[in-house]
Amino acid sequence: MANALTTTVKALFIASTLTAATLASAALPTQWQLDNSHTRVGFSVEHLGFSTTMGHFDKVDGTLNYNMKAPDKTQMSFVIDTDSINTAWAARDTHLKTNDFFNVAKYPTMTFKSTKVDFINPQQAKVTGDFTLLGQTKPLTLNVTLKKIGNSPMTKEPVIGFRATGNIDRTAYGMTTFADGITTNVPIQIDGELVEKKVIAQKKVK
Repeated sequence: MANALTTTVKALFIASTLTAATLASAALPTQWQLDNSHTRVGFSVEHLGFSTTMGHFDKVDGTLNYNMKAPDKTQMSFVIDTDSINTAWAARDTHLKTNDFFNVAKYPTMTFKSTKVDFINPQQAKVTGDFTLLGQTKPLTLNVTLKKIGNSPMTKEPVIGFRATGNIDRTAYGMTTFADGITTNVPIQIDGELVEKKVIAQKKVK
């Protein structure tokens, strides 16, 4: 047991050291923006105990301010277009957009803005922030994992790849429709890539 623990600690130390060295040598920017073509905000709900329905939102914008010299000051925010919900069934999506669920006519977006970032190690962090849904704002914690950081072999520009997971109690925000048969504690997963903010701005100008 002791040997296994020692091996694990050494492996974590080596991984952390390598990550830190990569970050230090990359001369990374501090302003980042989501690459929408490589970002997915997904969720899943249980349907009456019979099946699992999965979906995502097609439109999301997000920014990250990150400086490896002051990681505790990291800030991140997301804006999700609720009208872009996609569960691969048009009739269901139409219902989800009504005031039974997301009420997109009145609340066209969901938002998350971080208030605190706690790094567990250079590759993992707990990000706590304010999540707003249906006009109500409550604290939400996301578990964030850095998957890869470096220059893209295609664009030659720096990229951060990440995954963020969490759970949202939809009833806490007033979304109580079918609470007796459809998941109320909804797991979410955000997989995405961040690129330097100015690169996105330049592409939009062209």
